[in-house]
Amino acid sequence: HINFPGVMKLEYGAGAVGVKLVEDAQQCHLHFDKITQDLKDDSDYLGIGLGWGNNMLLMEYVSGTEHDVDLVIYEGRVMGAFVSDNGPTRVPNFTETAACMPTCLAPESEAQLIHAAYQCCLGCGLTDGVFNVELKLTAAGPKLIEINPRMGGFYLRDWIREIYGVDIMLASVMVACGVAPVLPIPSRPRTNLVGVMCLVSQHLQALKSTASLEILQALHERGVIRLNLLEDEIVSKEYEEPYCNVACTSSTRQEACVKLLGICQVLGIDSLHYPVAYFLSHFK
Repeated sequence: HINFPGVMKLEYGAGAVGVKLVEDAQQCHLHFDKITQDLKDDSDYLGIGLGWGNNMLLMEYVSGTEHDVDLVIYEGRVMGAFVSDNGPTRVPNFTETAACMPTCLAPESEAQLIHAAYQCCLGCGLTDGVFNVELKLTAAGPKLIEINPRMGGFYLRDWIREIYGVDIMLASVMVACGVAPVLPIPSRPRTNLVGVMCLVSQHLQALKSTASLEILQALHERGVIRLNLLEDEIVSKEYEEPYCNVACTSSTRQEACVKLLGICQVLGIDSLHYPVAYFLSHFK
C-alpha cells in the first residue's frame, strides 16, 4: 500500500527524466500512459537507460532535505564517502536545480547519512564499486530514494576532485581491477562549491545571449565560475536534462552562495520562473 502523493519514475532512468509527483490514482494512470507512449526505447531518449526497458515505479513521496552520498566500497569496506546537498526542485518535476558540497549538515547527521547509504549498499549485495546513493533526511532519519550502481553524474566527479583531491572515476577503475583504492584524506575540504543547473526550457534566451557558451567558458577560464557542460547542443525538448551547471567556489558556503546569486542575476539565469535565491535557500 502506498499513500499519495507519490512519485512515478522509470525503473531504469537518469537525470530525473520522466519523474513526476502524482496526487492520486488518476494522475498516476495518466502519467504512466504518457511515459510508456513517449519513451519506449533508446531511440526516444538516448543515454538514460531505456535500452533496459521502460517499466515504471510508483513510490511514496518523502519530505525532507535531499542529499547524494558517493561511496567508494572495496571488499565490503568503505574507502571514501562524499556527501552533497541538493536544493528544492520545481515540483511536480524533479530535475535538479542547485547543489552544494561539502554538505551543510552537522557532522553527526552527515555520519548518519553515510552509514545509511553504506548499509543500503551492503543490503543489496553491493560490496565492490563506486555507488551514488540518493537519500532524504527526514524527521525520522534517513530515507532511501535510490541507489545508482555507478559514480555520481553531472558535476560530482569534478567537484569531489576539486574539494577533496579524490578522483572517483580512478577509484572505480581500481576497484574493478581488484586493486584497493588508497584515497587521500584531507584534514578538511579545500573549498566550498555551490552550483545551479541551467535548463534549455528555462534559459533558452539567456543561453543564446547573456549566458552564451562563449561567455560561460570565458568566465570559467578567468576563475569567476566553475562550468560543467552537460549537453553538446542547445535543444529544447519535452523531457530534458540540464544543459550545464554554473558554480562558484569560496572559502565559505555563504560567500559562494552570494557570488553565485549575483552572477546568475547578471547572466539572466535567475528569474521569477527560476528563482535561484529559493534554490539556494537550503544551503545554510
